[in-house]
Amino acid sequence: MAREGLEAKVTVPLFARDFPKDAALDSLVGAFDRGDFGHIRVEAPKVIASAKDPKVREAAETLLARTKPDPLALVFYVLTLALVTCLSVYWWWRSWQAGMR
Repeated sequence: MAREGLEAKVTVPLFARDFPKDAALDSLVGAFDRGDFGHIRVEAPKVIASAKDPKVREAAETLLARTKPDPLALVFYVLTLALVTCLSVYWWWRSWQAGMR
């Protein structure tokens, strides 16, 4: 679904359909569509700080929030890392003890 003000090949996510028209915000939506989340993380705070319209600020905050990693995914990542570390240490320790016999 394309929105006026953006290039025709840029699709607008459903949550961004009702965002106000703003050049900087359109740039962020285009970056979101391309998957350029690094650009959003750098430029969204600038848009938030410089925007006079509170709806533009709110939209930029929404885009920024949607590019942050899911906290539950981070918990699973840490748990997986801990499990792999524990299993590796256990395997190494058992093989070292077997060599001592």
